[in-house]
This record gives sequence, structure tokens and C-alpha cells, in this order.
Amino acid sequence: MSPGPPDSDPALVIKPIAELFHADCVALWATTYNLDLALFNEYLLGRLGDPPLNAVVLADRDRLDASLDAVPPERIEILGPVNRRWLLRGVRVGPGRFHPKSYLTVTARTAKLLVGSGNLSTNGIDAGREVFTAFVAGTPHGDAAIRTWRSWMRRLINAVDDTLLAERFTDLEQRLPKLSGPSAVADSPLWHNLDRPLADQFCDTVIARTGAVDQLIVTAPYYDEAGDALGRLVDRLRPKRLILYFASSTNVDGGRLAARLAGGGAEVETLAYVPDRFTHAKLVGAVAGEEGWLLSGSANLSHAALTLPAGLGNVELAVFADLSPDVLRHAFSPPETTAEPRPFMSLADLTFDAGGEAPAPRPIRITRATLLADRRVHIITEPALGDTWRLADHASTQALVPDGKGSTTAAPLVGPLVHLVDGVGEVVSNHVVIDDPDALHRVLQVGEKTGTGRPAELTTTDLDTPLGQALLFLHRNVVMDVSERAGAGGAGDVSRDEAAGNDGDDDLWNRLEREKLGRDPRAGTYARLLGQRLCGGDGVAEPLIELLEAMLARAPGEASPARYASLLQLIARNAESGTGARWSATAKVRVRARNVLRRWAAAQTDPRLSWVDPLAPLGNLSMVATIFAQLWCHKALPGAVIELTSDDLDDLWARWFRPFVGTGQGDGWLDQIDLTDQRIQVQLGGDFSRSITALCWLAIRPDDRRRERVVAWQPYLQAAFDKNLVDVDDGTVEFLAATGHPVDRGRVEMDLLGALEFIDDMLWCDQRAAALGLIQLTLEATSAGQRTSVRLRVKGVEDPLNDPRLPSLVVAVRQYRSTDSVALFGADYDWRIVAATGEPLLFKAGLGAPLLESSPLEVGTVEQLAVANGILADLFPADARVA
Repeated sequence: MSPGPPDSDPALVIKPIAELFHADCVALWATTYNLDLALFNEYLLGRLGDPPLNAVVLADRDRLDASLDAVPPERIEILGPVNRRWLLRGVRVGPGRFHPKSYLTVTARTAKLLVGSGNLSTNGIDAGREVFTAFVAGTPHGDAAIRTWRSWMRRLINAVDDTLLAERFTDLEQRLPKLSGPSAVADSPLWHNLDRPLADQFCDTVIARTGAVDQLIVTAPYYDEAGDALGRLVDRLRPKRLILYFASSTNVDGGRLAARLAGGGAEVETLAYVPDRFTHAKLVGAVAGEEGWLLSGSANLSHAALTLPAGLGNVELAVFADLSPDVLRHAFSPPETTAEPRPFMSLADLTFDAGGEAPAPRPIRITRATLLADRRVHIITEPALGDTWRLADHASTQALVPDGKGSTTAAPLVGPLVHLVDGVGEVVSNHVVIDDPDALHRVLQVGEKTGTGRPAELTTTDLDTPLGQALLFLHRNVVMDVSERAGAGGAGDVSRDEAAGNDGDDDLWNRLEREKLGRDPRAGTYARLLGQRLCGGDGVAEPLIELLEAMLARAPGEASPARYASLLQLIARNAESGTGARWSATAKVRVRARNVLRRWAAAQTDPRLSWVDPLAPLGNLSMVATIFAQLWCHKALPGAVIELTSDDLDDLWARWFRPFVGTGQGDGWLDQIDLTDQRIQVQLGGDFSRSITALCWLAIRPDDRRRERVVAWQPYLQAAFDKNLVDVDDGTVEFLAATGHPVDRGRVEMDLLGALEFIDDMLWCDQRAAALGLIQLTLEATSAGQRTSVRLRVKGVEDPLNDPRLPSLVVAVRQYRSTDSVALFGADYDWRIVAATGEPLLFKAGLGAPLLESSPLEVGTVEQLAVANGILADLFPADARVA
């Protein structure tokens, strides 16, 4: 039965197997206390669709341990799909039980969430007396419940701290349909107890909505021994009448329960289910006049379930619904069942069974067992292993070799169920099913788009162009944008902050993403691209040759390009042997290709890119520089029309080069790595430095816009010179000639050096003001004997000490005028600042204001502020700022 929210049918009889397990299912996530492994593996799993399939079951850890311990050797085959085709994990949060019953199934079109009382067993989802509520994506209450479930699950996964589980949850979020916003309904109908006990939530909500409760109606198979949790509900809600449904199997000390209720002040009505058999539904309802409120789900009438939060009690999940009194009362009657009145004192016939004594805990716990590529097994344990302990399956044992993060068997082990034994063969640990990460990844990733397809901005016809082919090659062979790695899923409404979890602990998700990026098959391209020079090899790196071949629609090896020792020389010769014909009809790709390259350029600052390869930004820039160089050469061919204009190439090269080399403020990728590392120095030389030198010269090439470009490029060029990236040789000259610029080496070097010394104050002020969003900048002459060599008047800044643009402005004017001492004056406000390394920063808010002094400025202090988007006020003592 479904006692659901307003957008569900309360009288609907839910059939969980039919609704959850069907062939078009792409994801099935379940939480349960008990798990029937044979039912799931031998029947339910077969009803699900073929891969890709994301199936996960989270069960109570202690119950799962007991189930696995009891699997006999002759039934070991029932575990074959576990942790290979679907993932099984035991969960424990504090001393209580992991007790929620929820089932989320996802298809290509929709998602459905069932929350109720039934475990993942025959009685729980097929034959038992259970209550479920169904939520469907696309309805207000359905979206709200699924959103709450997703947030709840993320918090549980953070607590479990398991990257395989986190990976599958990330995949689940991508498969979910997009949910409506949190404001679609006022309150979510799905409740959990991670923060507050369910009893407190229920009582507070009911009391807030009514002055007096007429009826409190309850049923549950399990109580705490004396029925005190129910007694507390009665105490809080003060109902006029208590209606209690029970069966002879209801687990409570009936005499003590009757005594507790007799003093509660409510008239008590007791009803027995007929026929009398175990009833697993858990319901708490309150009626006031014509209104009713029902709490259903996994929580029994016990302190662990109702009055304690998770961590002190059980982990529970519940549904809160506003129902009419008639519908609410109907929810307490299972199909083909009636309820007959019984005398109040018949409760005394009920007995409490606390269950058998828990088995003695094993001395050690295997938290994870992982199958390695060579079929050996790696385990992680709590606490550490004993020296003589071995890992055993149903057939043999293997010695263990510690490896710092756990231990690995000395030889392969069949599994799938393993445990530890001591020196005399006694079992000393729990049993666990071995994880097969490769198999789990395959079943999840069949049909995966990673490294295939095309950039999202491009159309199929765009791929018929040389630039389209080049971008397709990059998309499939290197990782340009790590956010692309996960694909574009339906649940893209999950923010990165939300992905960190409510606790703010994103370490698990970072480790998951690091592992996924490290497994990306495109990571191998960087080893081929960068490894050749590390090994002392000569010639053009193979991936660059393959890129040019893709761009020119040439069969691999057709022109034997390996004979060229220089990449620029190879590109120039390609242009000499080519024509412009194939490029003439491709202007339509311009906007889309430009958008791809701009997006990729912005993605190079993502620190996650280093998880693919530490030098991935360098490799990516090498690839893109090769494309730009080839485009410049083909642009010079007679009659050629390439996909990008000269202005496009200028803009794109600046977008790529600036975050790599920086602006002299410590803000480039090269500023974050160790440039003294010999391996880095090797990569920055040769073809790489010559290519970027040629492209930088083209950025300041002689034409009618050279002055604007020189001023804009000065910070980047200075940073390139400072990092010894500028290298001109005969290949550079040959390449530039092929682009239509016949120059000699001396001219190239002179132009680049001259650009550093070029001064156009008015142009610089206009560009810098526009970049910083200032109204106006004016450079003024200084007189002999003045303390500063540069005076800059600034319009558009009211509070210079607290404006984050000021540190960047100080650094920029220092770089432009190659000076260390500058004075800034407000043009529309009467403030002034003097900055010089080795001396205090001086500030006056106005002519009559006191002079504030900082400590002497050290080298790089203002630059660090600029990079961190800091403010000059940080350099002054707190009391001075107030003054």
C-alpha cells in the first residue's frame, strides 16, 4: 500500500519487484537491513537490463557479516556477480543499526524512489505485510524526495569513505533526470535522522499544525522492551485516544507496555490483525479533526529508531504525509487483512525477545579486499595484521606481504569470498567479497563517451574541416577539460559545493576524481608526447606528427615527417607542399571552433588537470601551439581561407599563453612548478620554446594594430623572457617566412626585445583601465628629486585600501615602467599611495588625514596580494586601518 504524498495514489498497492526490477533500468540503488543474496543474484539481477548498469546495495554491516560468514562452500557460486556486476557494501554509523529501506530505480526517461518498511528479501518486497511510498521524478513531491534522498546518500557515502562507492554515486547523479528546484514544494516528504530524531520531527510538526491531537494511531513489529518510545510520543502529543494495532508476534514486554500507556492519560484501543501473522509495517499517525499526518518508513517504535539520532541510534528513513483521516486509517489495514478489537490487558500476552547474543567480535576486520591485475588480492584491515596470518578463500590460503597501505597476497587467490586465518587455521576476521574494480568499471562504462564523440560545440559537418579534425584529435587523445571527463548528465544541477557533502569534507570525492582521471586512457598520450625528450630522443614527438596528419587528412607516415628534427620546419614544409583549396569553404566552423578553444583555454587552470598528468597543461599547450602554427602557415597560401581569422588567432593564443606563463605576478602555471627541475627544463626547451617564440612574434607582428598588441602582450613577453622560454633558430625563421613574414633571426630577436621596452602611456592606461574596470588612468611626469619615478592618477576608486584592484594596478605599472617605486593618486577622491620595495607603504586618505605606514615592503609582497586578490589594507596593522 502507498500512504503517499498528495501527488500519489494512497490506495495503490505497490508491487516492488515489478516496479523496480525491469529491463530498461540503468541504475538501481537499495538500502536495506537484511539482504537475501540468493534472491538478488539468482532472480532480481536477471530482471535488470544489460550494461551500462549501476546497481548498488547498502546493507547493515553486522547483518551482512553474519550472512557472508554463513555462506557454505557449496553455495559460493551465488556470490559470483557480487562486486563484479554490482557493488555490495556494509554500512555502520555509530553503535546502532543501518536500518533504512529505500529503492531508487532509474531508466533513460525517469526515476522512481520507493521508501518503506520492506527489506531486500522475499518477505520484504514480495510476500510480507509492508508499507511503501512511491515517488516519481517529474512531480513536485517526487523531485523533493529524490533530492533529499540524494543529499542523504551523499552524507552516508562520506561516512563510509569508499571511492568505488563514490564513483558509482557520481555516475548515478549523472543518470538521474533533472529535478525541479528545492522551492517546488515547501517541505520534503522524505525525512531522515542524521541530524534530529524522527520522533522530535514528527511531534514538532504535528504540534505546530494543530492545537490538540484527537487520535494517535500506531503499528510496528518491534518496540523497545518497555514500550517507552511509544510512551514518549503519547507524552508529547497528548492524544485523546491511542489506537494500537498488533499481532501476536509483536516484540515488546506487553505487561510493561500496558503499564506505560495506562498512565499516559489517553483512552487506549487495541486492535489485533486477522489473520494473525507477522506484520512488518511501521506506521505512526495523528488525527486532529479533519486533518491527518502519517509517518511511515523503516522506524520501529523503539528508542534506537525514533527518539535517537543516527550515530547514537539507528540510521532510519521515513516519509511524512498529510492525509485525510479516512485515508490515514486505511493505511493501517494490509490487503486481505482485518483488525479486531482486543481487551487492553491482552497486551500482557506479548513478549520481548532481545535476540540471541551477538557473536564475539573477531580480532581483526577486513575493510576492503581488491583484485589486482595479476589476480593477487590486496586487503586493508583494522587493526594491522598479525605476522603469521594468511588470507583464505574456500579452497586455499596465501601468505600476505605488507605494502604500507595494507597487504597483498604472495600469489593469486580465487575468491570470491575471503577471510583471514591465523597460524593454526582459525578464522580471525570477517568474510568479505573481493572487489573487481575492472569488472565494476566495465559494467558501469559500457557506452561511455570518454575519449570518443566530439566536443559539444561542434557539429558533424564541422569535422570535415582541417581544424575540426584537429579539435577532434585533441578531444580523443588528450584531456583538455576535466569537467568534460564525467560527461553531461541529467543531474547537472549538483553543484561542486554540494558534491563536497554537507560536512564540507570533499576528500573522498577528490580521491575518487583523482582515480578516475588517472584511469583515463588519454593520459597515455602525455607519456608519448613528453617522454621522448626525457629519454634524449630527437625529432618531432609522435603525437604532434599524428595531430598534423589528422589536420591535413594524411595517412599516417605518408610523408615520412620523422626526417624533420624541428616541428616548425615540418609545419613550414607542409605548407610548401599544400594548397589552399581544402580550406576555402570552412568559414562556417569559425564561431564553434573558437568557442571550443576558448573553453579549453579556460580549463587549463583547473588543478585537477594535474591528476591526469603533472605536465598536462604543458602538453596541451604544445598541441594547441602546433595547430595555431599550422593555421598561420596555411593562411599564407595563395587563395586560402582558413577557419579562424588573424584576430581570432591573436585572441586565442593570448588566452592560452597567459595562464601558462603568467603576467609576472606569480599567477602562471609555470609559477607553480619547480623550474629548476631538470625534467621540466628539458620539456620547456627545443620545439616547445621555439614554437611559442614564433607564435609570440606573430602576436606582435608589424601591421596597423601592432602598438595595441605590443602593449597588451608586454607582461606575457616579459614573463617568457624571465623564464628563458624565448628561443630563435633557423627553423623559426623558415616557419615565419612560410607565414608570409620573411625575417632574419636578428629581426625576430630585436622585435621581441623591443616590445619589452615599448612605451605608449595613453594606450597602456586605456587598456589597463578597461581590464580593471576603472573609469580612467593617467600617467604623469615626475620631477627630478621626487621619491617616485612614476605617478599614476586613478579615477573610479573610492576606498583604495580595501579595493582588490589596487595591488594588481601597482604591479602592472611597475612592470610597464620597469620601476620599483610608484605613487598613485585619486582623481575623483583625495587619497594617495606610495609603494617602493624596502620602504613602508604610505597612505593618506586626504590632505588633512593622518599618514599611515605599513612595515617595509619585501620583494614580492604586493605581487602575492595581487595573485590572491587581496587588499592593501592587509599590509597595515588593524588599529592603523581603523584610524
